Amino acid sequence: MHQGHHPPALPDTHYLDNRIFTDETIFQEEQERIFSKVWQFVCHESEVAQPGDFRRTSLAGKPVLVVRGTDGKIRGFYNVCRHRAAEVVRTESGNARSFTCFYHHWTYSLEGRLRAVAKAEGYERAGLDKSELGLVPVRTESVAGLVFMCLDPECEPLEAFLGESIRPILEPLGSAPMEVFHFHKAVIHTNWKLWQDNNSERYHSMLHAINRATQPWVLGKTSPMKLRLFPNAHSGYWSDGEATVAYERGGYQDVTRDGTLPGLRDQEMRVLNLFPDLMINIRSNVVRLDRMIPLDAGRTLVEWRGLGVKGDSDEMRSLRLKHHNMFWGPAGRNLPEDLLAVESQYRTMRTDSVRYSILAREEDLNPTDDANLRAYYVEWGRRMGRRAAAPFEQLQGAA
Repeated sequence: MHQGHHPPALPDTHYLDNRIFTDETIFQEEQERIFSKVWQFVCHESEVAQPGDFRRTSLAGKPVLVVRGTDGKIRGFYNVCRHRAAEVVRTESGNARSFTCFYHHWTYSLEGRLRAVAKAEGYERAGLDKSELGLVPVRTESVAGLVFMCLDPECEPLEAFLGESIRPILEPLGSAPMEVFHFHKAVIHTNWKLWQDNNSERYHSMLHAINRATQPWVLGKTSPMKLRLFPNAHSGYWSDGEATVAYERGGYQDVTRDGTLPGLRDQEMRVLNLFPDLMINIRSNVVRLDRMIPLDAGRTLVEWRGLGVKGDSDEMRSLRLKHHNMFWGPAGRNLPEDLLAVESQYRTMRTDSVRYSILAREEDLNPTDDANLRAYYVEWGRRMGRRAAAPFEQLQGAA
């Protein structure tokens, strides 16, 4: 065993075996044991604002559809025709009065009922019952405008799964109608957990020139923000109402103009990371949502959304767009820097040259503490039946 394969002399909660990011068997188990079992964010309610509005996506590799019905209710379904299993909806989003499968023209209502069967007389002898063959529903619930779905009928309700973790975003996201004003997506060549790690830990803030300029605590020893840890490995970091970003230091004086979201102070920042894969990042007057769709061990489709207040003036919307894009847009500064880092990690992890990563910072819950990452991988291990530090060792008591 060469030196790079020796585990560090640390508690096993304080390091990871990098093969959890590269092993395809582990990836497939994650799809079944995590992504098939928990609530996941799929879209913002403004993306399905009107009856008939829909979005097509996937959960745990399974095709799903989100649609607002004629009654105004948002529902989720498997995007699979009950006849011969073709996709019912093939466009990413849109508005429809009903859904007709392109293959044999079976038609479903917005509420999922099978409304019409082409050449129905051919099924009369067999006694086909249309009322039993609607689209298969998927549990769908919303909070603060965020729409979540869960494939597991036995999972606890969304409110119980999120618990108190959701409280700091209820006022800024739920007090005034919000809408998605920016959306882009890309396939990045890294494991999905590395993107979630990057979104969760603040030790890497020194990577970002904008953060070094506008957040004095990045290079300091203490911060007005503190890590917050919650059950189910949700976490976040924010202050108790203090300003935490000095935008004027970076030359962004106009961030302090009107537009601060409800419940926030000017120049305040709040970040919430929900297990397993959602980041909600709020900076004064704009919100960024990151949603991940794992494709395989080394490829992740990431969707980035920018949220602002519905009904903004043209001037205010322009300002929100500017502030979103200078930090997080595809031509901004922070996002490409993060992408460079996580793709670099994955390239070297695939070589197995250095087998372990370290999560050993203990700083009394300053944002650069690794406590939230340690809690995340404890929960990951509990759900996976593997220890993140030694994923291929037999667990005590395991069959």
